[in-house]
Amino acid sequence: MSSDLEQKITSAMHRIEDLYYKTDGKCYLSFSGGKDSTIILAIIKMCEDILTIPPNSIPAVFCNTGIELGSTIEFIKWVKKNWYQNVQVIRPDKTFSWIVKNKGKPIKSKVKSEYLGRYQRKPSGTALDFLIDYKGKYQKTRIANKDMHLIHENFNIKITNLCCSYLKKKPFEKYQKDNQITGYITGIRNSEGGARELNNKNRIKSGGELCTATKGKSIVKMPIIDWTNENVDEFIDKYCIPLSKAYTKEGYERTGCFLCPYSMQIDKNLEKLFIYDPNRYKASMYWLKDVYIAQNVILNFDKNYEAERKKKWNNSYYKMRYEMLAKYRPDKADKFNNKQIDIYEYI
Repeated sequence: MSSDLEQKITSAMHRIEDLYYKTDGKCYLSFSGGKDSTIILAIIKMCEDILTIPPNSIPAVFCNTGIELGSTIEFIKWVKKNWYQNVQVIRPDKTFSWIVKNKGKPIKSKVKSEYLGRYQRKPSGTALDFLIDYKGKYQKTRIANKDMHLIHENFNIKITNLCCSYLKKKPFEKYQKDNQITGYITGIRNSEGGARELNNKNRIKSGGELCTATKGKSIVKMPIIDWTNENVDEFIDKYCIPLSKAYTKEGYERTGCFLCPYSMQIDKNLEKLFIYDPNRYKASMYWLKDVYIAQNVILNFDKNYEAERKKKWNNSYYKMRYEMLAKYRPDKADKFNNKQIDIYEYI
């Protein structure tokens, strides 16, 4: 084992112990069944082995959103039965179907869904400025040229970013309140990049700690915040850490809600569902097929879907996109003019 990993394991153990005693044991691990949170659970077990914290004293709390991978559900059950007794499963009060019917659907990313939803509710408001981003200030909210059809008046998918709020945030908030929790542990790592890395950098610039943040009244501890992907792989190999078959058999790089359109690998993830869990694939198509089509997700393994996608783009979305580009980004419009596809290829 490398000295770098050995030192990081020791630091992670100290961080977990620090949270446990600062909260008088009123803390938990946010356990997704994914690779990083499973590593943290293994480190918690290391702390127990050397008696720095009592056995099973930190609950590993899994929120079953109702749209988890089948392999994730199986893994959570296996962990509770065979590896760590104190696994607790919570559920949201609302279902994904309720969110779709009453609030809308996610699309592209959480941030873009938020501003597209705002724009749909109030087209005359400021949300359009963030989506168009005339001056190049708002890269997170700016929609790409290829997605300009999303702001067309004829785009009829109701958009929201509230999935995570209803299915994850609120259930954990309720769990914390019901159990008088004052701190929790997450598997966030800087090497994941994106908004999480930026938030961590901003916290440190403001005088905060690398591995500790606050959210409301809770202390948030991130024991493996400074671990690289190489550290993760070495730790798993060295200590024979059990993983969900989502990783070992099905080939996922990340786990999460099986139908989520935010993933950069949504086409590959849907193909895995098609192969390994066809019922969940059918559910994905039932609830979010229109979103995948609007994102122009290509699924060559599903000929019926492809025929529908091509027809929709040929009949509607190419024209809508060109019209919005001509209106808001005329210098880019010609590149996207009169592009069509053969809708008969799969008929």
